[in-house]
Amino acid sequence: MESGIKNIQWLDTLRTLAVLGVIIIHVSTPAVKMIYGKNMEYWWIGNIMDSAVRFSVPLFLMLSGAIMLHKEYKPVEFYKKRLVRVLLPFLFWIVIYSVYRWLVLDPKVQPHDPYSIFQWGIDLFVKEGISKHFWYIYMILFIYIFVPFIGKWVQKLNLSVILYILTGWIILILVCKTIPLNLYKWSGDYGSKFLGYFLFTGYLLLGYYLCKLKVSSIRMYAMVVFILSILLSAGLTYFFSKQAHQLDLSIYGYLTLNTVIQSIAIFILVKDSNFKNKYISMFMDTISKYSYGIYLVHILVIGIFFNYGIFWTMAHPLISIPLITFMTLSTSFIIIYILRKIPFGNYISG
Repeated sequence: MESGIKNIQWLDTLRTLAVLGVIIIHVSTPAVKMIYGKNMEYWWIGNIMDSAVRFSVPLFLMLSGAIMLHKEYKPVEFYKKRLVRVLLPFLFWIVIYSVYRWLVLDPKVQPHDPYSIFQWGIDLFVKEGISKHFWYIYMILFIYIFVPFIGKWVQKLNLSVILYILTGWIILILVCKTIPLNLYKWSGDYGSKFLGYFLFTGYLLLGYYLCKLKVSSIRMYAMVVFILSILLSAGLTYFFSKQAHQLDLSIYGYLTLNTVIQSIAIFILVKDSNFKNKYISMFMDTISKYSYGIYLVHILVIGIFFNYGIFWTMAHPLISIPLITFMTLSTSFIIIYILRKIPFGNYISG
């Protein structure tokens, strides 16, 4: 591998877990938001499932840091590579999502002439960035601008200095926790958007740092910390909501201390591990290779499922949430797999 990392299976495992985590979040969060104070048994199930996968987005960034920051890049070559791998598929899916959002509009408000469609599209981009899960892609494209320079800088630092920087980053996260970050829409306070991008960049450095550490001796401790992070997230969500007399999901944030700790724990837990079962290894490898495309398309799949009544409410959440997660993962994979088989599909599928 370009980064010099000899064992890549654990990277595939982490990437697969990140993809699964994102899907679980988008399947389970509606349950958390819809039934707080109504059916607390179901709510707790959704809350615990959601709390267990807060590491998902941070893990994607940590993997980027673990893989990319080990190597020096010529900026132009790096940007060309990212243009093909990241930007082209993203632009393709922006068009697909825009068409889908237009198709599901009420016919009474659906624009039809070119000018009205254009204005509607601009409005959709400004208010939601086309689809809310695209916030991560906008952010990572921005961060990639600086990766060649961050990598060149960080390779000159020893681990103790990096640890000091990470400590400062965590302190900064805590100081900035009350600042609302504008990560979804493209209107309003751009300062908070770029502050958010800057804060999320810390996860790249965290991934690089953890990749350098020998963690085999602390893996069991990481398991305990990971479980405690789930219990803490679920418990504090309930406590904060009860205190506020309304649902409070602030502890779910990707830039909270609990999420940082959970992300560190899952990274250490999986790092340098191997699956001897060839079918599990094949599954991890396959999902990892298709992870970007799955991320791009999965919200569209969930939206179509919802339109046909395939939603968490169709059964007990212990059944419906895992089932819809599996269906979303499988369908998303099939879509990307088929797209890659058509001419030039590799360039647009993700």
